[in-house]
Amino acid sequence: MTHAILATNILPLADFKARASEVLNAQKEHKEPVVITQNGKAAAVLIPPEEYDLLMRRASFADAVQRGIADADAGRLTGQSELAAELVARYGKR
Repeated sequence: MTHAILATNILPLADFKARASEVLNAQKEHKEPVVITQNGKAAAVLIPPEEYDLLMRRASFADAVQRGIADADAGRLTGQSELAAELVARYGKR
């Protein structure tokens, strides 16, 4: 599956190297991704750290959901009473 590049900021690697500080300062202000190209093709995407953190949290959540679905499909399930007993044993009654 390929993804379309929607960024409006597309820079050749040489331009990015020459203007790295300027590009980073602009990104702090505008929060827009910057696509860096090499030999005319997208080579990297520069995104703000907050956006990266959000992407990682979403990926982690999606992975947990997939693992849960796989567990359910494989019959690895815990009943409500078993879960309640395990939680009480582990954390005490609240």
